[in-house]
Amino acid sequence: MTRRQKRAIKLQQLRDDTLSLNDLVRYAQASLNLNISRQTISRILREFDLVSYAAPRKPQITHEQRRCRIFWCYKHLSWTETDWSNVISSDEANFEIVNRNNRVYIRRFRNDLKRHERFQPRVHRGGGLGIWSYITYNDLGPLVFFNGRLNSDKYIEILENNLPNVFEKFSSEQSKKILYQQDNARPHTSAKTSKYFKKEHIKLIPWPTRSPDLNIIENIWSIVDQKLLKYSISNMA
Repeated sequence: MTRRQKRAIKLQQLRDDTLSLNDLVRYAQASLNLNISRQTISRILREFDLVSYAAPRKPQITHEQRRCRIFWCYKHLSWTETDWSNVISSDEANFEIVNRNNRVYIRRFRNDLKRHERFQPRVHRGGGLGIWSYITYNDLGPLVFFNGRLNSDKYIEILENNLPNVFEKFSSEQSKKILYQQDNARPHTSAKTSKYFKKEHIKLIPWPTRSPDLNIIENIWSIVDQKLLKYSISNMA
């Protein structure tokens, strides 16, 4: 194989950083008349210091949602450490457990700082194993697992089993100032769930739509997701 053919493979990869090794094998066969393996393609790319990364995911948001996010951030700029210590940040996440083959991988130069800006669009509330938890100024809650999609009844059951334990960790005076944070998923904002919050006198902090990155618990989901990438799971049993 000539140096020119190797450079052609490199340039093809750089034109589209999502091309897989199989894509490049087909390109080499059709355009360069080379009958080479995936392993050879991988070795060539490593020679040029091109390495594979999982494309980070981000939610797709509209212009109006962007505007609301900015407004929310400006509104809370003046909050003090004490203010935030009164917030219970909660969330649930769905993790793809079986055959995580829809993850998009990109290939960039090892020292390319912009590789982290290459996002894969994320569908809101994907399938898989569900986990709910919370985080406060001084505490990290348990991981509460659930199967299937979350509905209002299941969400209220999770709250009934866990929130009383959270409030017990605050002083009676501080409990009056506690704000519960959740996103705007349908199970969170349904009439049934709203009635539960009203009955239990739980005050909510308004939250901009599609803004998981503003929630500090998102860092926990990132750690869980990275650990799952190390395993190949074929079933949920």
